[in-house]
Amino acid sequence: MFRERISRSYQSLSPTFKKIADLILTSHRRVAFMSASRLARHLGVDVATVTRFAQYLGYEGYVQLIREIQEAVAEEMRQARAATAERLESAQGLFAQLLWRDWANLERTIQNLPLDRAEQAVAALRSARRIYLVSEGVGAGLAQAAGTYLRMVHTDVVVLDEGLFDLALALKDLEPQDLVIGIGFTSYAFSATRALEQARKVGARTIGVISQADCPVAQAAEILFCCSTVENGYLPSPTGVAAILFALCYSLYLSDLEGYNRQLLRFQNAYAVLTEGSPQSEANVVHDLIQRF
Repeated sequence: MFRERISRSYQSLSPTFKKIADLILTSHRRVAFMSASRLARHLGVDVATVTRFAQYLGYEGYVQLIREIQEAVAEEMRQARAATAERLESAQGLFAQLLWRDWANLERTIQNLPLDRAEQAVAALRSARRIYLVSEGVGAGLAQAAGTYLRMVHTDVVVLDEGLFDLALALKDLEPQDLVIGIGFTSYAFSATRALEQARKVGARTIGVISQADCPVAQAAEILFCCSTVENGYLPSPTGVAAILFALCYSLYLSDLEGYNRQLLRFQNAYAVLTEGSPQSEANVVHDLIQRF
């Protein structure tokens, strides 16, 4: 998809190419109806620059790029739910508008998600010897939350969000059987990017979850999830990233439900011992799950 191609190449784009990329990412529906000459006039660049931009992304030319954008717009129009658009327009107040806008962001994230990539990510999680989650700043809390979920079924999960020294201390033991997940929101995701680059050097698997195209994680990740976000403002919405991380964790649970139930039983029993309670039977654990979910 054009979004992923742009995201993976964004850091290496020239300033002129970034102008084209930014317009496509923020206004792809508008660009879908622009010829190469019209797009060039709109941005104040040469038509040849627009063509070279498409070729730099791996397309034969602008025609192939714009055709993919048009197909994406057509699919969005087919899948768009009138109720969401109507509620966004009729929302009373800024707070409600932002909630409905985030709802739309999540819908677009789901619509643009290649299912085969999700399956690859779950398989990588299942086979990993050790899982590292790397983030910083606004993504640190999500990394910690995802780490807690993963520890329910995986015995070796490391969350790294304290800076480059702790990152180097942990990654010195990185092996090809490991998996590194980089979470990035902005162009400042240096730690996550460096961790993914190091993982690729030693032959480990890598997953990137980002919310802005200029996030350098996109260039370093083997398996990449690009989330739709609110473009206005300095910090993008975390909703799409949180949803992707949760879906990956729960997909891992469901891929081995019997193993998950065993781990959950062990957790319940360990908790009971630590709180001076009595260990629960498997039947009680199942009943407890039914009550909770």
